[in-house]
Amino acid sequence: MGLCRVSSPKGELREAMFTFHNSMVGKSIYFPREQNPKTACGSCIQNVKVAIFKWYHFDSSAPEFDGLFFKERFGMHKIPLYGIKEK
Repeated sequence: MGLCRVSSPKGELREAMFTFHNSMVGKSIYFPREQNPKTACGSCIQNVKVAIFKWYHFDSSAPEFDGLFFKERFGMHKIPLYGIKEK
């Protein structure tokens, strides 16, 4: 849910994003290889974020969260755009 709030994650969110991505390598087609969590490459960071959102959107084994909704459109690199539901 935190990835919906920021365009480029930093700090603990970024660490968690890379940890999750690297733990999914080989388990889904959306995570083909491990990524270096210490990278400063903005494209590499966005690729990890895109892979997570594509997995969440397209993979039937991904969990569903009640707090997220699909905005019915796609962004750059065909990333599914999600928002956070207001309470």
